[in-house]
Amino acid sequence: MVFIDDVIEFGASEIRARRMVRTGDLFVENGELPDAALIECIAQTIAAGDAQYARSKGGRVRKGYLTGLTGVKFESRARVGERIDIEAICQKRMEGMGLFDATARVGSRTLARGTFKLFVDIDYSGK
Repeated sequence: MVFIDDVIEFGASEIRARRMVRTGDLFVENGELPDAALIECIAQTIAAGDAQYARSKGGRVRKGYLTGLTGVKFESRARVGERIDIEAICQKRMEGMGLFDATARVGSRTLARGTFKLFVDIDYSGK
């Protein structure tokens, strides 16, 4: 299931995506997107941005996993009709692992921030 609408910027160190919260969305509860769904939105932002960057360099993502969260703090929830802007800044990469500081906002209101650890297996062999 896709939790983001589009990736608006991608590169080796910075990824941005967005998502509109809609009536009838599977995970909307009482008109709000719950914290667990927001975590998935952020993780998919990083994975989708990495996939687009890999394709731009002749690679392809074989698989990827969210492997950990550190210091994630939830400050607010997005409501139906609001657009979530997600930003992830890569702090470090090592052997397929990536460490990203990520923030999700609606306008100037911060929804969540923290460090996301992902493993992404990228094939650059051209096969």
